[in-house]
Amino acid sequence: MIKSSSRLTKVFTIHRFVAGGFGASLLFCPEALNTMFQQTNGPLLTFGEKIAIQSWGCFVIAVAGIVHAARHFPREAQESVGKALLLCFSLCNVVYGLALVTEEEETRMKEDKYKVAFVATGSVFFVLSLAYTWALLEVPLSLERESKKQS
Repeated sequence: MIKSSSRLTKVFTIHRFVAGGFGASLLFCPEALNTMFQQTNGPLLTFGEKIAIQSWGCFVIAVAGIVHAARHFPREAQESVGKALLLCFSLCNVVYGLALVTEEEETRMKEDKYKVAFVATGSVFFVLSLAYTWALLEVPLSLERESKKQS
């Protein structure tokens, strides 16, 4: 097992709280989140939008549960979870980056408040990518240290 002081364990520990809180707010307060990001008192969420946001909240809560449990996984399993999440968040960065660049002409993207909310949401994925990259860089170093101790 990775020592509790490993970078991956630290990232998992922080990520579980962030994901848990965000997932719960998506699940239980989708209208409040939508209102927070609107420029004016626009339309309420449609039934389909509300279900989509709440479903996404369930997924985010699942991620919180996975990273919560991953803190106690063996090193190889922790590394696999970390790599999978790094890939996921890196792909989200690409999706958000492309949308920001290519969808500029859409009416909603021209609204400053919407654009700020969009960039803020995308920034979460960027920070998570950085955190998992930082954590995974430690893994080869710790393996090297272990092999030196054994020889």
